[in-house]
Amino acid sequence: MAMVASPDDIVKSPLPPPPPPPPPPLPPAHKDKAAYNPYSGCPAHGGDDGLDGIVLVLRAAAALLALVAMALVASCRHGDWMEFTRYQEYRYLLGVAVVASLYSALQAARTFRRMRAGTAYAATFLDFAGDQAVGYLLITASSAALPITIRMRSAVVNTFTDVVAASISFAFLAFAALAFSALIAGFRLSSSSSSAYNY
Repeated sequence: MAMVASPDDIVKSPLPPPPPPPPPPLPPAHKDKAAYNPYSGCPAHGGDDGLDGIVLVLRAAAALLALVAMALVASCRHGDWMEFTRYQEYRYLLGVAVVASLYSALQAARTFRRMRAGTAYAATFLDFAGDQAVGYLLITASSAALPITIRMRSAVVNTFTDVVAASISFAFLAFAALAFSALIAGFRLSSSSSSAYNY
């Protein structure tokens, strides 16, 4: 007599494991390209190269130094020959200091706003030419005011001549800051132009 196996005696075979999922598709190979700068026609350099902070410090320093030079010249109102308005060299120095302070402050604010927004930095010809032009004005104003100040100090040394000499020194330091900023702008502009030939 044949024996019938009970359901408990039947060993159920395990189900086969599901097939592994397919690997994710590989990203398409492409060359990383910098953002395009519509003003210079060249790729823009991002702010991750560490130069944005240097440019910001240089332009902020130029704005502060030019502001101090402007304030020192404007304070030379001691009457008689100790009036800066009597000398065209000092009037020129005052006007250039005002222009340099405003230009550098606007450029520093523009750089700071771009860094906070995280947008790519694009060195334009206007940045390069602007830094050079304002720096040239500062060095010419300092050079024009220096000879007459030396002649005055050879005859008398007082508050007027000391303040004017300090103003010339601050104007020269502002020129140095803008000169370094122009060097960085020129480097970035030339790098962007060189990279454009690879596209």
